[in-house]
Amino acid sequence: MKRVEISLNFMPAFYHKHIGVRYGEAYYFDPSHRAEVERAEGRFLNEALGRYGVGSRDPEPSANIFIQPLDVVMRTQGAEWRFPEDGCVESWNTPWETMTPEGIAKIDANEAAHHPVIDDILAEYRVMERMYGNRADVLSARSGVMNVHTPYTTAQQLCGEELFVLMLTDPASARVIFDKVWEIYRAIFRRIADTTGAHLTRVHLGDCAASMLSRRTYREVVLPTNRAIAAAFESASYHSCGPSSHLLHDFALVPNLTYIELGPGTDLAASTHLMPAARIAPLIDPVMVLEADPDRVRDEVEQIVFATQASPGVTLCAWSFDRDTPLENVEAIYAAVQSCGG
Repeated sequence: MKRVEISLNFMPAFYHKHIGVRYGEAYYFDPSHRAEVERAEGRFLNEALGRYGVGSRDPEPSANIFIQPLDVVMRTQGAEWRFPEDGCVESWNTPWETMTPEGIAKIDANEAAHHPVIDDILAEYRVMERMYGNRADVLSARSGVMNVHTPYTTAQQLCGEELFVLMLTDPASARVIFDKVWEIYRAIFRRIADTTGAHLTRVHLGDCAASMLSRRTYREVVLPTNRAIAAAFESASYHSCGPSSHLLHDFALVPNLTYIELGPGTDLAASTHLMPAARIAPLIDPVMVLEADPDRVRDEVEQIVFATQASPGVTLCAWSFDRDTPLENVEAIYAAVQSCGG
């Protein structure tokens, strides 16, 4: 079996509680403040988990400006942004809720790409260039990846629950909305690439709402769009954070798939069988890590590693750990991987 890797991510509330750092709008639009926060995070992780190679005594801040791509699109379409001191940026409102598919089809994607928020992000990139030189990046584009949420998941946030009705009663109109979402993403990333010199060869599709659908609806309404997008790139990665066993056969039809993140409750052994060439990235249940004792955490992780042993590679996504997640349970994850030879 290939070496098991761990990707660790705590929610801002965790760091706010333990070391008092504040996020807010400055975390996204003040590079000096973001660097200060990231250094504090890295030092704390090294003190707590350094024995496992986590964190650093002298952390190097990220030079990548990253806001969830869904939130970027939401803002360009009129959603309100809020910036809690102990959390990530939040998008409020459903800007397309009262619009018809015909009206959505008329939206100018280039206007979205030249929205003031994109201007602000690219102006910050210029500041980051002066601070970090060639390391400066926007949404990881200079690494070659187009990191987006799928048109369906994005449209669900833009349109609200009415989208589900439309997908069942008028799939063709739903696909009109998906097409517009993709057009907006392409316009935004085209501008980012023009500014940064990025050459986009890989797409990452975050499909956070996929598991909410029946297999039939996903296969008939959503999958064709996802397949068309992935086929246009040299490689693709995919994310479904809910229990997705019923969709695995359809995920396997996404072309050029090299990496897939799968939520708790998904049949991981089946995923390795259906997608034998893809690196499997199981998401460890953050509620379990919050509430369980270390022995159970260790058992759960060992079971995940065993279930994915046929995969060409495994990345455990230890993500979204909130403010009260016990550090001893996080240690148990690393200990379990070590005991499995990872």
